[in-house]
Amino acid sequence: MRRRLIEDLMVALTDLQNASEMADAAISERMGLNRTDSRCVAYLITRGPMASGELAELAGLTPGALTVAVDRLERAGFAERARDVADRRRVLIHPTDKARTLAEDAWGQAVRESEAQFSAYSDDQLSLLSDFVRGQVAQQRRVAERMRATPL
Repeated sequence: MRRRLIEDLMVALTDLQNASEMADAAISERMGLNRTDSRCVAYLITRGPMASGELAELAGLTPGALTVAVDRLERAGFAERARDVADRRRVLIHPTDKARTLAEDAWGQAVRESEAQFSAYSDDQLSLLSDFVRGQVAQQRRVAERMRATPL
């Protein structure tokens, strides 16, 4: 019984990853962005303005690759660089109103549907799900790092 539950969960996770991949591709196409740039916009929308090093780490990019991505996002009107008011030496990357509008169009309905689904769960269940998802994110990041570091 337990083995079957684990197998079902693994299949469900694979289905979720594949469906997320399809949704992300459709959103990127609608926004006129490549997948990397779209991922950066998603982080800026969900996490707020951040320094380039933070965004590079989240997006899995080198600092140089992130600079190129932010340059593209600025040209497309999705991001802007601005001095940090708390530390004038630091530059933060901000999402623009255009990015926020397109994010609402792209992800707003999905967010509302997820919130409706979450309403059926207790606080303890939501905490468990959050812990599980964070663990899966960490595991997927380790897979990506391992694949990049290991030659064929």
